[in-house]
Amino acid sequence: MSESRAPSVLWVSMRILSAMLLMIACLSLHSFAWAEESSEQAEWRERVILRAGEEVQGDYFALGPHVEISGTVHGDVYAAGGEVLVDGVIDGDLIVAGGDVTISGEVAQDVRVAGGNVTLSGEIYRNATIAGADVHVTESAHVAGNLLTGAGNLLVEGSIDGDVRIAAGNVTLSNETGGDLAVAAAAIRLTSNAAVGKDFRYWSDDEPSIDKGATILGTVTKRQIPEVVKGEEFRRGLAGMKLVAGAVSAVSTLILGLLLLRIYPVFTPRVAATIQEQPWVTLGVGGALLAGVPLLIFLCMVTVLGIPIGLMLSAMYLVTLYMGRVFVMLWAGQRLLRLIRDSPSSPWAFVTGLIAYFIVSLIPLIGGLITMVTMAMGLGAVLIAKKELVQRLRERHEV
Repeated sequence: MSESRAPSVLWVSMRILSAMLLMIACLSLHSFAWAEESSEQAEWRERVILRAGEEVQGDYFALGPHVEISGTVHGDVYAAGGEVLVDGVIDGDLIVAGGDVTISGEVAQDVRVAGGNVTLSGEIYRNATIAGADVHVTESAHVAGNLLTGAGNLLVEGSIDGDVRIAAGNVTLSNETGGDLAVAAAAIRLTSNAAVGKDFRYWSDDEPSIDKGATILGTVTKRQIPEVVKGEEFRRGLAGMKLVAGAVSAVSTLILGLLLLRIYPVFTPRVAATIQEQPWVTLGVGGALLAGVPLLIFLCMVTVLGIPIGLMLSAMYLVTLYMGRVFVMLWAGQRLLRLIRDSPSSPWAFVTGLIAYFIVSLIPLIGGLITMVTMAMGLGAVLIAKKELVQRLRERHEV
């Protein structure tokens, strides 16, 4: 990163997207093996645990609402779930996507994490790349390499031997940094325990709060935030584009939903029923996919041989992401119409859910949350419904 360019959230996110290829691909392949292992089906729905004392030779893949890795893995770990806990020993890389992620073990190589709430308190012997809404690098954490972070709220108390690059809303640093520190944030604070071994560069409208006792061995440099991203015309243009995009999306979603009900009259209600029967499971699995699949796509695209695969996965992901909303809207419409009638028709239920969704999506803050939840539940429901369909087809074939 050059000195004239801020460590943007987009740039941080793109670095994190380099991590998930093998995880999602192998989990997709392993779904067929899971379908044959009836004793593990219930565990897959609830939790995946590698217990303390257990060892795995080679790479380890874990997907579920709750993932716990307390054993030793002599290879890379790819984990995704609503709640992920890693307190074991990993000889390779650790790749995680989840809602609540806690890493307190030892990782011999790199760590890449995308999650809602991320807590890092373990020993990382190379680099750590983290993106999350709330990120906490605790006092017991140690990163021997570089730290790259994108977050809404970030607290760093652990020691970092290399460079630190941050893009966040609020940043508090109370640690020792061996290399350069580069921060782009609305609010920046260095406590009395903060120590920067080299230069400190920052991008912010406000001056950083540097407590007495904090040490910076290099130079302190303020970089200007480009005016183009702060102007009123820029904000109005974004608002207008959002309204136009919303109208186009509503019409296209209406057409798509009615077509799905017409072409797949059995499968479409089945996916909606999956959401009704397993709402939290669909949300957890879908949230992991929502964060994990882009990582898979990016890793494909960084290699020449993987570019065709990345392009195909991109198309499949976007189509499934857009289509998944239809099933959530159908489910929501069914719940609303059941307040006034017992058996609402699927087309009317879908239209009702569509209208309710787009009205709620216009509400500031809440609308963004509803959109994310809708996409996550749609992805999770599609995956679970397809998995159950494959299982039934296999059972009929065996009979």
